[in-house]
Amino acid sequence: MNIRIFICFCFFLVIESVSAYDPHSNLTRENKLPKELENIGFSDVTGKTLQLNIPFRDESGKEVLFSDFLAAGKPVLLSPVYFKCPTLCNFHLNGVFKSLKDLDWSLGKEYQYIAVSIDPKENESISFPKKGAYLKEYGRVGADSGLHLLTGSQESIDALTKQLDFRYAWDGEAKQYIHASGVYVLTPDGRVSRIFQGIQLEPRDLKFAFLEASSGKIGSFVDKFALFCFQFDPRKNKYTIYAYRMMQFGGAVTLLLLGAFLYINWRKITNNNRQGVT
Repeated sequence: MNIRIFICFCFFLVIESVSAYDPHSNLTRENKLPKELENIGFSDVTGKTLQLNIPFRDESGKEVLFSDFLAAGKPVLLSPVYFKCPTLCNFHLNGVFKSLKDLDWSLGKEYQYIAVSIDPKENESISFPKKGAYLKEYGRVGADSGLHLLTGSQESIDALTKQLDFRYAWDGEAKQYIHASGVYVLTPDGRVSRIFQGIQLEPRDLKFAFLEASSGKIGSFVDKFALFCFQFDPRKNKYTIYAYRMMQFGGAVTLLLLGAFLYINWRKITNNNRQGVT
């Protein structure tokens, strides 16, 4: 065989093999969502009013209705978790309390926080010391009246999570629940006002969500004005500057300044004419 033909043939094989190899093919195959996770997560139920006359047990073992905590007329932050979770729930709860500590509003005064266990085997023997630990970490007077760690039967858990369309599953092999991480913001009448997914929450976003959920009944004028300039972006899972509102505000300020300028000049002209007449 001619040496040149042989070299060309080898070169052709190398080119073919390189062009046929997709470096991302294995990655694509291996990174497909596992089948057991396909029905895990949140749905957008924003605006849905929940039926919350559902019995649970508080940290003392007393039977309560979820709706009892809405009677105070404050917005509610709600986390579906379970207290003996070895991984995600601890990160979630720690992240929530970090945000609440950084928020200048106080738990129990402006809002309430409820964590509901999705594990029917848990009870007050777990929720009571858990609440004490978080109250100590939070360290503000009056927080006890605003923090509630609830446990309940499978029937009660289903009654709540099905309304929220919060989907989770038990992993028998790992012996733990597979679930997503996030919080719901509820209005005092039980309507889902906002949903934040993930572990980290921005205190500013929580404040805006509480303002919306309370229909402006909490917060200062400055807080309400700030909310006027922001809008929740579900794609970014946060509040962002609302350009149209800023344009409205800018237009109003411009008209106000123009009106003040014209009024001052009109007064000057009127005064000068009067002085000229006399």
